[in-house]
Amino acid sequence: MSSTRISKSGNVSTLETRLYIVPANFAADLLSIRFNNSRAYTLTVSKYSQATQSASVLYSLNLSAGDTVTDNFPYYLDSGDYLIATSSISGTHYTIVGTLNSK
Repeated sequence: MSSTRISKSGNVSTLETRLYIVPANFAADLLSIRFNNSRAYTLTVSKYSQATQSASVLYSLNLSAGDTVTDNFPYYLDSGDYLIATSSISGTHYTIVGTLNSK
């Protein structure tokens, strides 16, 4: 089994942003996710499971202007699973670090 480092960043939509989608025949360990915005915002993060074909809210936070959220809880995602984030305003930036592992 081989692994590759994941490092991805982008902006969170006010509708729904799929932060990382695990490709077929792989699993992923997401080790750190960071969010920030210069304005006050509400951030909601959910996990979609391909196995159950449903999403569960992991957390929802009301944040002050300039707050940075660093989530160091490890998330294990299987093929087809993904994390979803939604921000109440535009301009919320995210960065994910982890590993992608072949099955």
